[in-house]
Amino acid sequence: MVSGIKRQMGFTLILTGLLHTVVGLIFYAKPLQQIVAKGFWNAVGPEEDAAFWFIMWGFLLILLGYLADWLMKKKEMEPPAAFGWTILAICVVGAIAMPVSGFWLGLPQAGILLRK
Repeated sequence: MVSGIKRQMGFTLILTGLLHTVVGLIFYAKPLQQIVAKGFWNAVGPEEDAAFWFIMWGFLLILLGYLADWLMKKKEMEPPAAFGWTILAICVVGAIAMPVSGFWLGLPQAGILLRK
């Protein structure tokens, strides 16, 4: 059974994904509008790729958060250690490559997921 703050990490990943998506919609509004204006099919070019992947990463975080939340709250199971280690690795590499970014938000979440 998962208890304490660790039990909330799925929900915090969902919130992080929502924040990521909202920030992407604000900062990448113009490239995202260009994708829609081009009809979406094969519409992501060099000018739009960062916007596209920024939004997609937000959706992925929401999905990962939902799965973690479901696993811990509905199935009362701990996520595998690899889940926390992978989030930690992605966020460490991301924070090193892009110090002014949101990768820092994932570090405490990964740390809490790795707690026994």
